[in-house]
Amino acid sequence: MPARDGPGPAARGLIVALYATVFCLLLPVALWQAGTAIDAVLRWERQPSVLGVPLLVAGAALVLWGMATLWRGGGGLPIGALAPPRLTRQGPYRLVRHPIYLGFNVALFGAGLAAGSRGVAWVITPLFAPTWVLYALLEERGLTRRFGGEYRRYRRQVKLLPRLGLYRFAQLLQIVGLFPARAAGREHVPRRGPAVLVFNHSCYIDAVFCGIVTRRPVHHLTTAEAYRGGVKGWLVTHFVNVPVRRYRQDPAACREMLRLLAEGEVIGIAIEGERAALGRYQGALADVAGIMARLGVPIIPVGISGAYDVGPRWSDVVRRRRVRVRAGPPVEFDAASPAAAIDRAILALLDENPQRVFLEGLPREKLGRVLWRCPACLREEEWHAARLACEACGVRYEERHGWLVDAAGRAASLAELGERVRSVADERAIVLRAGVWRERSMFGPIEPLERLGEGAVSVGPDGVRFKGLHIPIRRITSVGTERADTLQVATRDGMWQLRLLEGSAFRLHLAVVRWRRTAERPAAAGRRQAV
Repeated sequence: MPARDGPGPAARGLIVALYATVFCLLLPVALWQAGTAIDAVLRWERQPSVLGVPLLVAGAALVLWGMATLWRGGGGLPIGALAPPRLTRQGPYRLVRHPIYLGFNVALFGAGLAAGSRGVAWVITPLFAPTWVLYALLEERGLTRRFGGEYRRYRRQVKLLPRLGLYRFAQLLQIVGLFPARAAGREHVPRRGPAVLVFNHSCYIDAVFCGIVTRRPVHHLTTAEAYRGGVKGWLVTHFVNVPVRRYRQDPAACREMLRLLAEGEVIGIAIEGERAALGRYQGALADVAGIMARLGVPIIPVGISGAYDVGPRWSDVVRRRRVRVRAGPPVEFDAASPAAAIDRAILALLDENPQRVFLEGLPREKLGRVLWRCPACLREEEWHAARLACEACGVRYEERHGWLVDAAGRAASLAELGERVRSVADERAIVLRAGVWRERSMFGPIEPLERLGEGAVSVGPDGVRFKGLHIPIRRITSVGTERADTLQVATRDGMWQLRLLEGSAFRLHLAVVRWRRTAERPAAAGRRQAV
């Protein structure tokens, strides 16, 4: 006899009838009787509330929506013995992993409020919640065995309870008037199918601003540092983000991005990499732009104007300012330079470049992070960044309408003054105090960093030195400023962070980049000579 693929029609009908009797009749009746019994024992009088009716309707609708989606998309029913053969991710399953159980719990609470039973609403419903959560987690073991990596990815992206997406979060911020951002060009973002949003990056919350150009959830590539714990780690793990280690090639992040695009999702990428410390668009990363050009999906440019005034990177402050967000038509790539094509598209969407910044309300003492020497005479010893004044040459700047104006009335942006400061190369080692941390494993799961200690750190042409630690300049493969006070250096084997107690991380970054180039020239010349 040929083997059967599953239960026959009669057995399937019996299983469905049994499950329907237990979960649609016996369980609700038992829970209701338990709640009303509590009312009787505690002598609680019935106090019906009209607020329960919409909750009852919403919960029941969620249950029916989940069942219908499971039948259409998964080809089965919410019954363990007749499990759907396909993983369902549509409809309510995009919001929560178990909408049927959650809807039942909401409907139970609504019914208790509508009938005025405090025993049902405030005792049985809260007690039932951990029961279905535990049952759902046990059920997920079987789903993981059945669908493997596909279900593990689904669990990372969708939570047990609804979460507030970045678009909805941005809407909420606008409703309460915290961030009055305006969006234009929403018609350029596809309503369905894969797409990538590439945007300029000058403020910590640019991902929130970018999200208002579409009603679809956006999966942002986010630095791994944001996942290392604390409030920031909690926030990013509860939004739709993809962690990426920026200091090395990260195949896992690339694979996750390709999987999301294959599933028709929208990806968000800050194409400059790090936030622009001076408010000037820094240009698309060439290697990332090359990948974008080969993806074969719409690459939508997004220009964010005014965000630098919300929170310039050097200040560690976020303020309420008006922001304008514009999405443009898909990038038309130039085969010779994909980065240039993205740059042209984003610059066309910006109101101004560089962006202005109003200093009122910002910590002026932190201006030394980007203006560590006098922009006029380029001396360091007698320059006072907080006062924007130099005792050596007598120059003094005042902020007017977002510009810095000297005594002669010459106006310049903070970016222009900062670029003058950056034009002077440091030749000697920079010694300052910092806490030093290292990553235990560059290739394992993202974990909190290991603290190595605190003290004097020397960053010079020979590399980074701290106590017994020496990272030669030739071995450094990546250098960046993770935060305004943090320098991050990496080799092929490890990654270290210097959390500065003084000085400028941007200055160290610039110096290390220059010293690396200097160190690479003799090696490159030797290779050419050998050939």
